[in-house]
Amino acid sequence: MRGLVLVLLTVLVVAVSYGEDAESDSLIRITVSDFMSALQAGEGAVASEFFSSDAMGQVEVMLVSVKHNLDSDPEAALRRLNGVGYAIELDVAEDWETREYLSATLSLPMMAARYAPYELEVDSIEVDGRDALVGMIFRTTTGVEIPQQAVMVYEEDTWKVTSFMGITAFP
Repeated sequence: MRGLVLVLLTVLVVAVSYGEDAESDSLIRITVSDFMSALQAGEGAVASEFFSSDAMGQVEVMLVSVKHNLDSDPEAALRRLNGVGYAIELDVAEDWETREYLSATLSLPMMAARYAPYELEVDSIEVDGRDALVGMIFRTTTGVEIPQQAVMVYEEDTWKVTSFMGITAFP
């Protein structure tokens, strides 16, 4: 009898674990797809919500650099920003918060153009606790396939993107 109870408990634990993995797999696929769609559409505010705290830390470093350039040579820095597509005034740029800067950046036409030519296929997902490695294929209209990996983390009760095909390589 004890053996049967042990076997049933083991089966239950395996079934629950499999259910959690399947749910994580599904949520990760949805997150990656929604994130890519937001990037392709130039919906910067939406796309920025998918960034993990680690990715936001990388964005913060870039914003500090932008603000340093604005302090050092405001006219040249503003010309560079406007030249790549930001429609912004100096006083607004100087007061940018990290998410505002990220949203504005991900809304740039050049950012949407970076992702628009691709169809995304999630190839594999490896979940390790609160971290996930996502194998992806970016496919062009001509059929060229570009393998990539995304790194995700489970935080704030959802899957967030830490690394995804150049998301922190901004103009």
